[in-house]
Amino acid sequence: MAARGRSVADEGRPDDSCAPAMTGALAARSACLPSWIWWGIAVVVLVSFSPALRCDFIVNWDDDRNLLNNAQYRGLSLAHLRWMFTTFDGGHYQPLSWITLAIDYTLWGMQPHGYHVTNVILHMANALLVYALALALLPRATAAPGGAPRPMALASAAAVAALSFAIHPLRVESVAWVTERRDVLSAFFLLLTVLAYLRMADAPRAAASRVWLAVSLGCFVFSLLSKAWGMTLPVVLLVLDAYPLRRFRAAGNRRRDILLEKLPFLALAAAAMVLATLAQLTVSEMRTLGQHGAAARLMQAAYGLLFYLWKTILPINLSPLYPLRPDFDPTAVPYLLCGLAVLVLTLTLMWGWRRWPWALAAWTCYGVILSPVLGFLQTGPQLVADRYTYLACVPLALLAGGAVHHFPRLRSLSAAAVIATMLLTLACLTFRQTRVWTNAFTLWDHALSVDRSNYVANLNRGWLELQTGDIPRALAYYDAALRDNPTFAIAYRGRGYAHLKQGDLHGAVADYTASLQWEPDGATYLNRGLARHALGDTEGALADYSASLQLNGADPQAYNNRAIIRRDRGDLSGAINDFEKALEVAPPAWPYRAQTADNLKETQALVRGRNL
Repeated sequence: MAARGRSVADEGRPDDSCAPAMTGALAARSACLPSWIWWGIAVVVLVSFSPALRCDFIVNWDDDRNLLNNAQYRGLSLAHLRWMFTTFDGGHYQPLSWITLAIDYTLWGMQPHGYHVTNVILHMANALLVYALALALLPRATAAPGGAPRPMALASAAAVAALSFAIHPLRVESVAWVTERRDVLSAFFLLLTVLAYLRMADAPRAAASRVWLAVSLGCFVFSLLSKAWGMTLPVVLLVLDAYPLRRFRAAGNRRRDILLEKLPFLALAAAAMVLATLAQLTVSEMRTLGQHGAAARLMQAAYGLLFYLWKTILPINLSPLYPLRPDFDPTAVPYLLCGLAVLVLTLTLMWGWRRWPWALAAWTCYGVILSPVLGFLQTGPQLVADRYTYLACVPLALLAGGAVHHFPRLRSLSAAAVIATMLLTLACLTFRQTRVWTNAFTLWDHALSVDRSNYVANLNRGWLELQTGDIPRALAYYDAALRDNPTFAIAYRGRGYAHLKQGDLHGAVADYTASLQWEPDGATYLNRGLARHALGDTEGALADYSASLQLNGADPQAYNNRAIIRRDRGDLSGAINDFEKALEVAPPAWPYRAQTADNLKETQALVRGRNL
């Protein structure tokens, strides 16, 4: 999508009317292009992301919940498939992504290597699909110097577009993080959707057009079943119809037909939107308007639009998490400047759309694709995230390819050397960024090297130190997290547990109390009850165990501990009831099952003794 260097009025009808025929000729000539271009793109992508093949699961960043501690996806039986197609686990509806993870489990078990291989292969396939997309779109969106487009010139420009997309460091998060399988899988089917749509638009006969429309819709269904972020596709297709396809101006096409053609896409997108909203409502991290107001969401969106553009141009200091600060102020000067810049840029492109239709089309697609993840529905602790660029930056990559295709000087030896150097730099940055995802330690150490005040990174490093048994270092990380976010309930919980492991029962009670002030949680009540119980505060422990069961009635430990207090207080019937409930809800591998069964028998014997 690069400039023609002339106005729409100068383009003329002949270009528009012959576009399908021209594209068909290009397809025939492109088939004669050397296969090394396709293989070259694949090899460059593989080398750039090769460190991912040695990465582990990230044990405290969703891989634990989705993969390590989740047995529901481990198989392809009817029961497993039923769960995949009915669950909103993690705040997403993604049955097809679960199926691919189940296939990985069948092949590799819990070896992370195989999961990463699948992610890299899918991303490699996406790079080739972007190459095919560029081959199809660039002749329409750019004027070929000297008349008819030359296949090798087009192939070079399309390769630049594909590599600009595929080996950019912003892609690393979606590829190197197994949990984000949904990104690469849904993008694969969405790119196929657009390619099939282009074939439909070029089809010379109505029957062929209907076949390609059906193929496009089928791929769209698969994309939405992988992740719902393709829900904006109907708008993107309308933009493509306007430019570069120019279907609204082509002879024989009626606007009404083109709009009606989008109805099945719109229906599928609406269904996906409903499912995505229902899924997000199951996630407790979703912020209300009271917590994160309309002005804050608008400024966050403006910041995101410019942030991703800036990081595309200068991809340094990338982080697995850019935290949304608790003191986020939408009236702060940086956010107001972002809002003003987005407004000015948008109005400028709208004003100059006749001269730069490619720019307005790319900007519109970029913003539309990003819109679901710009913070209008804020979920989680992130202000922005690298993974959100995976699809949204495809238009920007096409712009890079369009520039090479349009300007002959960019295909000179000196310019080619500069472009090759830039792509090599991107590949090296991607290689280095992929190594950041080697394991949880390397990930959060890198995040803290980018931003020492990253309270989520400090929290997760504290948890890792706690697992290694280094309680003083864990406490230091938790202290840092709470220094930068004094309302961070999960950090209070983590520090409370560290105090409990250290034997500082009073410190544990204080931290659990602070955590409950910000976020009531059954496990926190249970842990505070344990600390109070150990301190001899049986009244407070009994209240905490009861509160825990009110929030989480399936916790066998809370039932067991409450039963012990009730037994010691002489409430034998209440104790028996709690012991029985503990055994009823406890999983077979619960370590206290035998002890609880013994306690139940002893309490029942006491009751029989009383009755005698």
